[in-house]
Amino acid sequence: MSFIHTVMCAVEIHMGFEEHKLQGSPHHFLVQLAGAWTGNSLTWLDADEAPHESPVQGSIQLILDGRFALYLYQSVMNGEPQHGMFTFGYNTQLDRYESAWVDSFHNRTAIMYCTGEVLERGFSVAGSYPDPSGGPDWGWRTVVELIDRGHLRLTAYNLNPQGVESRAVETTLTRSTQTASV
Repeated sequence: MSFIHTVMCAVEIHMGFEEHKLQGSPHHFLVQLAGAWTGNSLTWLDADEAPHESPVQGSIQLILDGRFALYLYQSVMNGEPQHGMFTFGYNTQLDRYESAWVDSFHNRTAIMYCTGEVLERGFSVAGSYPDPSGGPDWGWRTVVELIDRGHLRLTAYNLNPQGVESRAVETTLTRSTQTASV
């Protein structure tokens, strides 16, 4: 393959991406999420017990010319500061959302990779994580839903090895006029 052919392919790919940022597209959805957010998070450590509630502060930034979004956030759980990073985007080649999630509470030192689909007001991605006690992996599904221009909800579900799903975390956010420092 010649140098000119390689450059032309790269230009074609870049021009093709511009089409994906049009109104109503998954990448246009990412644009709508950008900004500072504050709210509350409910975490269920046991499905039969009341959830732990904690304040959340974060920001969603578009990266790589809007190809991906990066959600950086901080919270507190049982008096301990928690931090996380959720990178997500829409893979136009495979026609699906993809994400990587790391945090200081759930994932320990692992990166959870997820894939999923477009929903009416957002997207859903699913992945798995190893059982810390050595048992079979558990599933994890995250739904990102833009309720309206100023309200965002992220709901995560555990899926035990027997296939039973239960709500694990529900974060309700309001767009902030202040810049988040996370």
